[in-house]
Amino acid sequence: MEIAAKIALVKRLSGDIHRRLSEGPADALNGPTACSEWDVGTVAAHLAGGAIRQRDAMLRGRDGQGGPPLGEETLPTADQVQQSNATSNVQARNEWGDALLDNFQQNYQELDDLLQGWGDWSVGCWHRRRGTISAESYVDLRIQELVIHDWDIRSGGAGSGELDQEGAVALLPASEMWYQLCFRPSAPLTTPVTYRFDIGGDGEATLQHDVEVTGDAFTVSEPSADRQPELTVRADAGTYLLCLYNRVDWNVAKRAGRLRVSQAPDTIAHVALRNLGRWFGGL
Repeated sequence: MEIAAKIALVKRLSGDIHRRLSEGPADALNGPTACSEWDVGTVAAHLAGGAIRQRDAMLRGRDGQGGPPLGEETLPTADQVQQSNATSNVQARNEWGDALLDNFQQNYQELDDLLQGWGDWSVGCWHRRRGTISAESYVDLRIQELVIHDWDIRSGGAGSGELDQEGAVALLPASEMWYQLCFRPSAPLTTPVTYRFDIGGDGEATLQHDVEVTGDAFTVSEPSADRQPELTVRADAGTYLLCLYNRVDWNVAKRAGRLRVSQAPDTIAHVALRNLGRWFGGL
């Protein structure tokens, strides 16, 4: 997807969320979401705060300050990110109070103004989990946040429904960065495990890659005929993304027929899928 289309998608998704919440009942912000510990208002505060963080990071990057702000450093683990988010989101919601949706709209308008006038998309910008990334990668992260949390809000406590179709197409090629963001290492494995993903098809956007896990680390690479995966997972793009982002359990999706699994000899499929969810358990 070209950068202009990505910018338009950020604007459309944020506008959809704001409009839906503004037109909903007065107590809509207190409703449940697929994020079990966050209600709708807290998710909205998280998204609004993300727009501020991205804008500030891009402005610093444009001024040649692509490293961490004074006193800040990368958050090295997914659990630290999760804890930081939980604290800042609740604080922002409490501070904004009844002005939450006004702040949401203003923050995304200011971000859109910045993106529309941006020049060099290779400029390095600071992200508290990934370190210095390009300005375009930051846009990909914003799409990721909006697509997944839009689903969280729409699905409510039921955790059902489909991802925004255009958003899923944009998110699929950027999904590999999610492995880095949410990886939770375990003890080193005696023998590495390779998962092969064959996603999409039949008119959908497609993705194929291998994820090799050694327990304490992982690598993502193109599939190779010389490498036999322990487990091959085939699914539509939406199911893959919802499982990867920990919104749907891999085994639940398998039992529902939403994904197909083939295994090498001596591989126990349900154990392998369960471990996949443990290593990449979402945020």
